[in-house]
Amino acid sequence: MKKIVLTFVSGLLLFSCMEEESLSALQTGPVPVGNWSNLEYQENGIAMEKVDELLENTYGYRFFSNGKLIHRANSGWCGTPPIVTNDYEGTWERNGEIIRLEAGFWGGTQIQELKIINETTSSLLLEEISSEWITEE
Repeated sequence: MKKIVLTFVSGLLLFSCMEEESLSALQTGPVPVGNWSNLEYQENGIAMEKVDELLENTYGYRFFSNGKLIHRANSGWCGTPPIVTNDYEGTWERNGEIIRLEAGFWGGTQIQELKIINETTSSLLLEEISSEWITEE
């Protein structure tokens, strides 16, 4: 019985020391790494704020330092409230002031190139350079 308890406690201790990869990948790295929400669509771009977490059924992005991306967007084609969102996996890369995003959406894949107009540690202003929607057949 003593061995079982010791083994259980040792396993519990090791498990509690493990760091979740997704959390560490969100906390370290240059802009845009992190959670971004409170999107405000403007004439030819998007303004967004850095947040601690994405709230349920709100639009946003999770940029991981390893180049992975989660884009939270409409779960279907209907945009009439109440809106239900879904998390779509994808990738991102930054080359100078250009951020290239490739992520799924309810009808296929979206590829965007965005130019950083203004960046701080807590806000981003992006201008859309190009956007391509590849639909599933």
